[in-house]
Amino acid sequence: MSWRLKRILVVNLFLSSKRKVSFNRLVARVKEAGAEVSILDHLALPNLGPSQLAKSHDGIILSGTEALFTRTTDRKQFENLFHYLPKIEMPILGICGGHQALAIAYGGEVRKAGHLVEGYRTVELEDKDTLLAGLPAKIRVMQSHREEVKPLPPNFIRTAKSDDTDNEGMKHETKPLYGVQFHPERWNEDNQAGKRILENFIEKIALAKHT
Repeated sequence: MSWRLKRILVVNLFLSSKRKVSFNRLVARVKEAGAEVSILDHLALPNLGPSQLAKSHDGIILSGTEALFTRTTDRKQFENLFHYLPKIEMPILGICGGHQALAIAYGGEVRKAGHLVEGYRTVELEDKDTLLAGLPAKIRVMQSHREEVKPLPPNFIRTAKSDDTDNEGMKHETKPLYGVQFHPERWNEDNQAGKRILENFIEKIALAKHT
């Protein structure tokens, strides 16, 4: 056995090319966290066989999106993704809109948050499992969302909450599936919890070895 860089597929859920900067920031931060990265659009992902994905990648990160899943026209653009995600048997981390897409795919729902939640906010960790290992009970992370996951999908448990959002984080009870409503990739020198979360997904959850 030999160690190698973990191969992470970062899936772009943004609908507009104007969001390229946001997606590129995520890709750069995943690389910085120690991964070999490839990228794919959410429309193209369902064209790949799940076994093909498992052979070529160790984990998947679903990006945020400006789409509103409570808006029918937006939601329809992701229907193929919703049907496809449960077929994947490998680690997945959903970020913001990706967190919401993962929840919908597994039978949860997304509702309007009532107001825009934006900026660095305090999040309380309830289940410091592998993804949230090594972090304090409360962290400061960047938020930018108008919708939230509620209720959680069956067989998922809440891992984090805040005053603004009930379900800031979730994980599947038995599968390596994780979601966070906030943006871990938007960490800075004063608020580095997001960096640890990306590193944990890459180093502790994505496959670490090959023969």
